[in-house]
Amino acid sequence: MSKYFGTDGIRGKYGDNLDAALSYKTGRAVAEFFNKGACFVGRDTRVSGPEIEEALVKGITDGGADITLLGIVPTPAVAHLAMKHKAACGIMISASHNPPEYNGIKIFDASGVKLTEEQEGSIEYYIDNQPAKSQSKGKVKTLGSAAEEYVDNVVKTANFNFDGLKIRLDCGYGAVSTVAKEAYTRLHADIETENNSLRGEKINAYCGALYPNYVRNSMKSTDTRLGFACDGDADRLSVVYDGEIIDGDSVLYNISRNMKLEGGVVVGTVLTNLALEKKLESEGKKLLRTPVGDKFICDLMFRKGYNLGGEQSGHFIVYPAATTGDGLLSSIFFARSLIKDGKLSAPVKLNLCPQKAIAEYASPSIMYDEGLRKMIDEQSERLEGIGRLIVRMSGTEPKVRVMVECERAELVDEILAEFKTYINGVGIK
Repeated sequence: MSKYFGTDGIRGKYGDNLDAALSYKTGRAVAEFFNKGACFVGRDTRVSGPEIEEALVKGITDGGADITLLGIVPTPAVAHLAMKHKAACGIMISASHNPPEYNGIKIFDASGVKLTEEQEGSIEYYIDNQPAKSQSKGKVKTLGSAAEEYVDNVVKTANFNFDGLKIRLDCGYGAVSTVAKEAYTRLHADIETENNSLRGEKINAYCGALYPNYVRNSMKSTDTRLGFACDGDADRLSVVYDGEIIDGDSVLYNISRNMKLEGGVVVGTVLTNLALEKKLESEGKKLLRTPVGDKFICDLMFRKGYNLGGEQSGHFIVYPAATTGDGLLSSIFFARSLIKDGKLSAPVKLNLCPQKAIAEYASPSIMYDEGLRKMIDEQSERLEGIGRLIVRMSGTEPKVRVMVECERAELVDEILAEFKTYINGVGIK
C-alpha cells in the first residue's frame, strides 16, 4: 500500500497529512525522478493552493528543474499543456471533489497521463530519501496564455455549433470558472454560469459535481433544459436534463452514441452498472472493466487504443482529445449527442440495476480482517448469478467502500446493513 499516493495522487487535509514540508519534499522527488526535466504546474482555487505551490516550486527548483506556472486552470488543462509544450511532467495542485480544507498533488508524465503505481513508488522513495540539492537552481516562468490555449484545444476538438442552445453550468467555485464561459461562447451556446468566482474557501461546498441538486434547483425558474456541474478541478461532471439528474453510466452511454468506438469498446470500472454492459452488448459492442479510478481506465484505453471510458462518479475520458477526465469537454460531447436535426432531444436513460454503496470510516488494516474476508466470501456466494459485490479501501479517505448490485433491491439494502454494522463494530484501530 502506498505511503503518500492514493488512487488520485497525494491528498489530505492541509496542515494535517499534507503540508508545505511534504510539498517541498515532493517537489525535490519530482525533480529527481524526471531527471531535472521541465515541470508545468497548475492549481485550483483552494486557499491552501498558493502555499503548496510555493513549497512545491522551491523543491523542484532546488532539485535543478525549471517550472512553468499555469495559474488557476482545470486538471485536464495541465495534462494537455504539459504534453503540448513537451514538458517532462505536469502537476496539478487540487483535491478534486473534496471539501475546501483538503488539497492534493496530481502528477502527469510527458504524455499527459497519470503515473503508474510503480512510478509513484519511485517518487515516494525520493520523498523519504531526499536527493542532494542541485548545484544549479531551476528557473520559474509563467504561461499567461494557459487558459486560452486549453480553450482553443477544447473548441477545436468539439468542432460544433450549438446555435444558441441554452446551458447552465455550475462551476463549484473551482478551476473551470476560468474557461467554461469562453469555451461555450465560442461554440455559440447560450451559456449561463454560476458559482464562478474564484473563492477557494467555498470550492465544492454544497455545489459542483457532487451536488447536482444545486444546478437542478437553479434551473427550475428558467426555460433551460440542460445543466452541468463540475468539481473543483473540473475532471468530474454531473448532468441534469429537464429537472432530472442523469446517472453517470447513462451519461457515458449517450456520449458513446455520437462516437465511432475503437474496437466497439467502452471502458468502465468494476462499479459500472450492469445495465450499461447489457445495453452495449445489445448493440454488438462491449464493456471492459478496470479497478476504480480514472487512471486505471486511461491505462487500459491507451494500451489498447480505445477512445472512450468513464466512471459513474463523473470521470469521462474521450481519447485522444483528453488524456484524463475532462468535465468541460465531456459536457460538450454529451450536449452534442442530444442535438438531432438542429434540435435538443432527450438523452437515453438506462434501466439501471439496483445498486447502492456505503463508505464507513476504518483503518486500512480492516481489509485483512478475517471476519470481513469471511463476510465478503459469503455474500458474494449469495449474489452469484443475480448481482455483484465490491469491497475496497478508499484511495482518498480512511473509509471502506462497499457496493452491492442486485436485481432484488431489498437484498441490496440487507447486505449493506450487515456490512455497515460489522465495519463500525471493528472501527478504526
